[in-house]
Amino acid sequence: MATRVEVNVEAPLATLQFVSGTGVNVLSRETCLALKQRIDDLSAEGDVRVWILTGSGRTFLAGADIRQMAQLDPDAARDFSRLGNGALTALAAAPAVTIAAVNGAALGGGCELAMACDLRVMAEGARIGLPETTLGVVPGWGGTQRLARLIGVGRAKEMIFTSRTLDADEALAVGLVNQAVPSGEAPSAARELARRVLAMGPKAVSLAKQAVDLGLATDLPAGIEIETEHFAECFGHPEAKEGLTAFLEKRKPSWQ
Repeated sequence: MATRVEVNVEAPLATLQFVSGTGVNVLSRETCLALKQRIDDLSAEGDVRVWILTGSGRTFLAGADIRQMAQLDPDAARDFSRLGNGALTALAAAPAVTIAAVNGAALGGGCELAMACDLRVMAEGARIGLPETTLGVVPGWGGTQRLARLIGVGRAKEMIFTSRTLDADEALAVGLVNQAVPSGEAPSAARELARRVLAMGPKAVSLAKQAVDLGLATDLPAGIEIETEHFAECFGHPEAKEGLTAFLEKRKPSWQ
Protein backbone atom coordinates (compact mmCIF):
# COMPACT_ATOMS: atom_id res chain seq x y z
CA MET A 1 0.00 0.00 0.00
CA ALA A 2 1.32 3.44 -0.97
CA THR A 3 2.28 5.94 1.70
CA ARG A 4 -0.65 8.28 2.29
CA VAL A 5 -0.58 12.06 2.67
CA GLU A 6 -3.02 13.04 5.41
CA VAL A 7 -3.95 16.70 5.86
CA ASN A 8 -5.26 18.41 8.98
CA VAL A 9 -6.24 22.08 8.73
CA GLU A 10 -6.51 24.30 11.80
CA ALA A 11 -6.37 27.65 10.05
CA PRO A 12 -4.05 29.45 9.83
CA LEU A 13 -1.98 26.25 10.23
CA ALA A 14 -2.10 23.02 8.22
CA THR A 15 -0.26 19.75 8.83
CA LEU A 16 0.61 17.27 6.08
CA GLN A 17 1.64 13.90 7.46
CA PHE A 18 3.07 10.95 5.57
CA VAL A 19 1.53 7.72 6.85
CA SER A 20 2.39 4.12 6.05
CA GLY A 21 1.17 0.90 7.61
CA THR A 22 4.78 -0.29 7.84
CA GLY A 23 6.06 2.80 9.65
CA VAL A 24 8.50 3.41 6.76
CA ASN A 25 7.25 6.19 4.51
CA VAL A 26 8.35 6.24 0.86
CA LEU A 27 7.55 8.39 -2.15
CA SER A 28 5.95 6.23 -4.83
CA ARG A 29 4.28 7.49 -8.00
CA GLU A 30 0.96 7.33 -6.17
CA THR A 31 2.29 9.28 -3.19
CA CYS A 32 3.78 11.98 -5.43
CA LEU A 33 0.45 12.40 -7.20
CA ALA A 34 -1.39 12.59 -3.87
CA LEU A 35 1.12 15.10 -2.51
CA LYS A 36 0.75 17.35 -5.57
CA GLN A 37 -3.03 17.27 -5.18
CA ARG A 38 -2.82 18.13 -1.46
CA ILE A 39 -0.46 21.01 -2.27
CA ASP A 40 -2.81 22.34 -4.95
CA ASP A 41 -5.79 22.09 -2.61
CA LEU A 42 -4.04 23.83 0.29
CA SER A 43 -2.62 26.53 -1.99
CA ALA A 44 -6.21 27.54 -2.76
CA GLU A 45 -6.98 28.01 0.98
CA GLY A 46 -6.32 31.68 1.53
CA ASP A 47 -6.59 31.48 5.32
CA VAL A 48 -3.84 28.85 5.74
CA ARG A 49 -0.49 30.62 6.16
CA VAL A 50 1.88 27.92 7.45
CA TRP A 51 2.17 24.24 6.54
CA ILE A 52 4.04 21.68 8.64
CA LEU A 53 5.14 18.49 6.86
CA THR A 54 6.11 15.46 8.94
CA GLY A 55 6.05 11.68 8.97
CA SER A 56 4.44 9.05 11.14
CA GLY A 57 6.19 5.93 12.37
CA ARG A 58 9.97 5.56 12.19
CA THR A 59 10.66 7.89 9.29
CA PHE A 60 10.04 11.32 7.88
CA LEU A 61 10.45 9.94 4.38
CA ALA A 62 12.92 7.12 3.74
CA GLY A 63 13.16 8.06 0.07
CA ALA A 64 11.62 7.09 -3.24
CA ASP A 65 10.03 3.70 -3.78
CA ILE A 66 13.04 1.54 -4.74
CA ARG A 67 10.85 -1.27 -6.11
CA GLN A 68 9.38 1.15 -8.63
CA MET A 69 12.78 2.65 -9.44
CA ALA A 70 14.27 -0.78 -10.16
CA GLN A 71 11.85 -1.22 -13.07
CA LEU A 72 12.64 2.07 -14.83
CA ASP A 73 14.22 2.49 -18.25
CA PRO A 74 15.65 5.90 -19.25
CA ASP A 75 12.33 7.24 -20.58
CA ALA A 76 10.39 6.05 -17.53
CA ALA A 77 13.12 7.44 -15.25
CA ARG A 78 12.77 10.85 -16.91
CA ASP A 79 9.01 10.74 -16.32
CA PHE A 80 9.54 9.67 -12.68
CA SER A 81 11.96 12.55 -12.15
CA ARG A 82 9.51 15.02 -13.65
CA LEU A 83 6.67 13.63 -11.54
CA GLY A 84 8.59 14.08 -8.29
CA ASN A 85 9.94 17.45 -9.34
CA GLY A 86 6.44 18.61 -10.21
CA ALA A 87 5.29 17.95 -6.65
CA LEU A 88 8.38 19.45 -5.01
CA THR A 89 8.42 22.51 -7.27
CA ALA A 90 4.79 23.13 -6.28
CA LEU A 91 5.78 22.73 -2.63
CA ALA A 92 8.66 25.20 -2.98
CA ALA A 93 6.33 27.69 -4.65
CA ALA A 94 3.55 27.30 -2.08
CA PRO A 95 1.99 30.60 -0.97
CA ALA A 96 2.33 29.51 2.66
CA VAL A 97 5.50 29.22 4.72
CA THR A 98 6.43 25.52 4.76
CA ILE A 99 8.22 23.80 7.64
CA ALA A 100 9.63 20.26 7.51
CA ALA A 101 9.48 18.55 10.90
CA VAL A 102 12.08 15.86 10.28
CA ASN A 103 11.15 13.30 12.92
CA GLY A 104 13.10 10.37 11.43
CA ALA A 105 15.11 9.36 8.36
CA ALA A 106 14.92 11.89 5.51
CA LEU A 107 16.88 10.19 2.77
CA GLY A 108 16.93 10.64 -0.99
CA GLY A 109 13.51 11.93 -1.96
CA GLY A 110 12.79 12.62 1.71
CA CYS A 111 15.80 14.92 1.93
CA GLU A 112 14.77 16.54 -1.36
CA LEU A 113 11.27 17.17 -0.03
CA ALA A 114 12.65 18.68 3.19
CA MET A 115 14.91 20.97 1.16
CA ALA A 116 11.91 22.14 -0.90
CA CYS A 117 10.41 23.50 2.33
CA ASP A 118 11.24 26.98 3.57
CA LEU A 119 12.42 25.86 7.02
CA ARG A 120 13.56 22.57 8.58
CA VAL A 121 13.48 21.30 12.17
CA MET A 122 15.27 17.98 12.77
CA ALA A 123 15.16 15.59 15.70
CA GLU A 124 18.16 13.89 17.28
CA GLY A 125 18.39 10.31 16.07
CA ALA A 126 17.22 11.20 12.56
CA ARG A 127 19.49 11.09 9.51
CA ILE A 128 19.33 13.27 6.42
CA GLY A 129 21.14 13.01 3.11
CA LEU A 130 21.21 11.92 -0.51
CA PRO A 131 22.46 8.29 -0.71
CA GLU A 132 21.49 7.75 -4.37
CA THR A 133 25.05 7.04 -5.54
CA THR A 134 25.05 3.87 -3.41
CA LEU A 135 22.33 2.69 -5.82
CA GLY A 136 24.22 3.74 -8.94
CA VAL A 137 21.98 6.75 -9.67
CA VAL A 138 21.96 10.49 -9.00
CA PRO A 139 19.35 12.49 -7.08
CA GLY A 140 16.44 13.15 -9.43
CA TRP A 141 14.08 15.46 -7.56
CA GLY A 142 16.18 18.60 -7.18
CA GLY A 143 18.77 17.26 -4.75
CA THR A 144 21.85 18.26 -6.73
CA GLN A 145 20.48 21.79 -7.09
CA ARG A 146 18.89 22.58 -3.73
CA LEU A 147 21.61 21.02 -1.57
CA ALA A 148 24.35 23.10 -3.22
CA ARG A 149 22.30 26.25 -2.76
CA LEU A 150 21.67 25.49 0.91
CA ILE A 151 25.09 24.35 2.13
CA GLY A 152 27.53 25.32 -0.62
CA VAL A 153 28.96 23.47 -3.59
CA GLY A 154 31.89 21.77 -1.85
CA ARG A 155 29.90 20.27 1.01
CA ALA A 156 27.07 19.28 -1.33
CA LYS A 157 29.43 17.47 -3.69
CA GLU A 158 31.05 15.61 -0.80
CA MET A 159 27.68 14.46 0.54
CA ILE A 160 26.40 13.39 -2.88
CA PHE A 161 29.62 11.77 -4.14
CA THR A 162 30.09 9.73 -0.93
CA SER A 163 26.40 9.26 0.01
CA ARG A 164 27.21 10.72 3.41
CA THR A 165 24.24 11.31 5.68
CA LEU A 166 24.14 13.76 8.59
CA ASP A 167 22.67 13.66 12.07
CA ALA A 168 20.73 16.63 13.42
CA ASP A 169 23.72 18.43 14.94
CA GLU A 170 25.80 18.02 11.77
CA ALA A 171 22.91 19.20 9.61
CA LEU A 172 22.50 22.27 11.81
CA ALA A 173 26.23 23.03 11.68
CA VAL A 174 26.32 23.10 7.86
CA GLY A 175 23.05 25.02 7.52
CA LEU A 176 20.94 22.20 6.11
CA VAL A 177 18.40 22.56 8.94
CA ASN A 178 17.34 25.53 11.07
CA GLN A 179 16.97 23.72 14.39
CA ALA A 180 18.17 20.48 15.97
CA VAL A 181 15.85 19.31 18.75
CA PRO A 182 15.61 16.28 21.07
CA SER A 183 14.14 13.05 19.75
CA GLY A 184 10.36 13.19 19.50
CA GLU A 185 10.19 16.98 19.62
CA ALA A 186 10.38 17.89 15.92
CA PRO A 187 6.60 18.33 15.46
CA SER A 188 6.20 20.46 18.59
CA ALA A 189 9.26 22.54 17.71
CA ALA A 190 7.85 23.06 14.21
CA ARG A 191 4.57 24.25 15.72
CA GLU A 192 6.42 26.74 17.92
CA LEU A 193 8.32 28.00 14.88
CA ALA A 194 4.99 28.27 13.03
CA ARG A 195 3.57 30.29 15.94
CA ARG A 196 6.44 32.75 15.65
CA VAL A 197 5.94 33.11 11.89
CA LEU A 198 2.19 33.59 12.35
CA ALA A 199 2.83 36.45 14.79
CA MET A 200 4.38 38.50 11.98
CA GLY A 201 2.58 40.54 9.31
CA PRO A 202 1.02 38.03 6.86
CA LYS A 203 1.57 40.17 3.78
CA ALA A 204 5.13 41.02 4.82
CA VAL A 205 6.03 37.35 5.31
CA SER A 206 4.51 36.43 1.96
CA LEU A 207 6.39 39.19 0.14
CA ALA A 208 9.63 38.33 1.97
CA LYS A 209 9.36 34.71 0.82
CA GLN A 210 8.79 35.85 -2.75
CA ALA A 211 11.72 38.27 -2.63
CA VAL A 212 14.16 35.65 -1.34
CA ASP A 213 13.06 32.97 -3.80
CA LEU A 214 12.91 35.24 -6.85
CA GLY A 215 16.22 36.84 -5.92
CA LEU A 216 18.00 33.50 -5.72
CA ALA A 217 17.08 32.86 -9.36
CA THR A 218 18.92 35.94 -10.60
CA ASP A 219 21.99 38.09 -9.94
CA LEU A 220 22.46 40.48 -7.02
CA PRO A 221 21.51 43.76 -8.77
CA ALA A 222 18.31 42.19 -10.11
CA GLY A 223 17.62 40.71 -6.69
CA ILE A 224 18.00 44.13 -5.05
CA GLU A 225 15.48 45.56 -7.52
CA ILE A 226 13.05 42.74 -6.68
CA GLU A 227 13.43 43.59 -2.99
CA THR A 228 12.84 47.29 -3.68
CA GLU A 229 9.59 46.56 -5.50
CA HIS A 230 8.39 44.23 -2.74
CA PHE A 231 9.30 46.82 -0.11
CA ALA A 232 7.28 49.43 -2.00
CA GLU A 233 4.34 47.03 -2.35
CA CYS A 234 4.12 46.74 1.44
CA PHE A 235 3.21 50.42 1.66
CA GLY A 236 0.19 49.91 -0.56
CA HIS A 237 -1.26 47.47 1.96
CA PRO A 238 -2.99 48.39 5.28
CA GLU A 239 -0.70 45.98 7.13
CA ALA A 240 2.28 48.33 6.95
CA LYS A 241 0.30 51.22 8.43
CA GLU A 242 -0.94 48.99 11.26
CA GLY A 243 2.53 47.61 12.01
CA LEU A 244 4.24 51.01 12.02
CA THR A 245 1.47 52.67 14.00
CA ALA A 246 1.46 49.87 16.57
CA PHE A 247 5.21 50.30 17.06
CA LEU A 248 4.82 54.05 17.63
CA GLU A 249 1.92 53.46 20.03
CA LYS A 250 3.89 50.78 21.88
CA ARG A 251 1.28 48.05 21.36
CA LYS A 252 1.06 44.75 19.54
CA PRO A 253 -0.21 45.02 15.96
CA SER A 254 -3.61 43.60 15.06
CA TRP A 255 -3.21 41.86 11.71
CA GLN A 256 -6.26 41.44 9.50
